[in-house]
Amino acid sequence: MKVKVFLSVLLILVLAAGFLWAHGETEKEVKKTSLLLNWKILGDHAPYFVAQKKGWYADEGLDVDIILGKGSGFSVQSVDTGKVDFAIADTAVAVSGRTKGAGVQVVSMLFAKSSNCMHFWKDSGIEHPKDLVGKTVGVPPTDTQKVMFPAFAQIIGIDPGDVRFINIDPAAKTAAIGQRKVDVIFDYYTGRPFHEKAVPPDQLVSMLWADYGFKAYSNAIITSDDLVEEDPDLIRRFLKASLKGWQFTLANPAEAIAILAEYHTIKQEDYLANLKLVMELFRADSYERNGIGYIDEETMASTINLIDTYMGVDVNFTAEEMYTNAFLPKPGIELPDF
Repeated sequence: MKVKVFLSVLLILVLAAGFLWAHGETEKEVKKTSLLLNWKILGDHAPYFVAQKKGWYADEGLDVDIILGKGSGFSVQSVDTGKVDFAIADTAVAVSGRTKGAGVQVVSMLFAKSSNCMHFWKDSGIEHPKDLVGKTVGVPPTDTQKVMFPAFAQIIGIDPGDVRFINIDPAAKTAAIGQRKVDVIFDYYTGRPFHEKAVPPDQLVSMLWADYGFKAYSNAIITSDDLVEEDPDLIRRFLKASLKGWQFTLANPAEAIAILAEYHTIKQEDYLANLKLVMELFRADSYERNGIGYIDEETMASTINLIDTYMGVDVNFTAEEMYTNAFLPKPGIELPDF
């Protein structure tokens, strides 16, 4: 009888110790990290909240703080100074930042095609981007379109000084074009659904820079050189869950937007329209072959060449130093049919 009691107590102690060890180990493995978005909430931010909601970050032992952004320049600065671990930024702005000493690099591509765009009324007299000469353009001074315009101007054959820029708040873009306070607004192509609230869809023209010779990467996930050296496993885990969120979102856009609406007050119809435009930027051969997020050396080199050649920025590093595919999931996260 005493032996049975002893064994029962011993078993209980072993089970309790095992539970405490497992519980403590789980707690120990949970790591806090942060993702800074490139701006206020947009449809293409849904994947990260999907990953949050579905528990995919938690599955990777991550507690991710998703923070609203203030533009790509702010993203680069925040990663470089260590205020956040990861951020979304336009690739061109990240490259420009690195030339100025920012220790950042691209670890996953998002938009495989540049989303830089010009939006204007159909009756504006603009038939080609070169018709911007003499026009007024509304754009925030730190927006990637403003930063990259000298390169685009060179490509289309105009002097950037022949275009009059008016600094406006990002939130004022739609009103500025709707009320004709400016002739043109620079924005991402994906902003069109919001501008259609102020300009009738059949009267709004949206010209993608990429259709006029501007071959460059757009939004990407960046991190710091320091994190690459100090915690590569964190990067792998974060990208695995984030890109899984993208895979789900591309296959289930309406559900992804519904999940986003659980975290932020949005008009789902508008954000779904925005997301569907974003999805077109994911149709890339490199993603079909290698998985979502893969960075193509040729396109990265073209992006860097645009900055080096047209913006008067001395890029003193190679394309290979600006990015790495080393932390992407292997095999890659498959691009779904959409």
